[in-house]
Amino acid sequence: MTDPIMMIPMRQSLCIDLIRYSDGYFTPEQIGDLAEEQILGLLEAAFDDLGPRWFGERAVEFAEDHLPHIAEEWLKQDADALASHQKESKPLVWKEVTVPHGAGVRMHYGAEDHYAEVKNGRIVDETGRYSPSEWASKIAGGTSRNAWRDLWFKEPLARTWVPAQLLRDQAYSELRAIHDDATDLPGAGK
Repeated sequence: MTDPIMMIPMRQSLCIDLIRYSDGYFTPEQIGDLAEEQILGLLEAAFDDLGPRWFGERAVEFAEDHLPHIAEEWLKQDADALASHQKESKPLVWKEVTVPHGAGVRMHYGAEDHYAEVKNGRIVDETGRYSPSEWASKIAGGTSRNAWRDLWFKEPLARTWVPAQLLRDQAYSELRAIHDDATDLPGAGK
């Protein structure tokens, strides 16, 4: 089924002159096609800026219907941005504990609190990127420390600092509960 045609008002003198001065090169149908090509060309050239302004939340839908290559590019850019964000926002996985990207890290040592942040799977402060035990040792001047005892974490948007040992105990409890539930399943040998 062909797409129905809609007539767009145009000055009659312009339309007649296009046909007359082109010695019949332009027909009324060609003039309509030319107008459509020009409108799509204008939209394509400036759609990144004008599309969202003109079509708001429906800009992607319009692009999918009339400018599919732009819609595909937008989807690719969104997927690339998401992949980059996920790659750069890995949680800190420390034994059985997982601390989300963006969590704060604190250690009290030498009558002073020291702070860092979890970024891309590591503890990051102004001097570098560390594992939990490396950061605890660095704060303590290179001496060996028990990071489970010394580090505290605060998840993004949380108000309270939680000791690493408590996070570890909670993780063990959850793992035991999962294990107990699995052994209660029919056919699972105890």
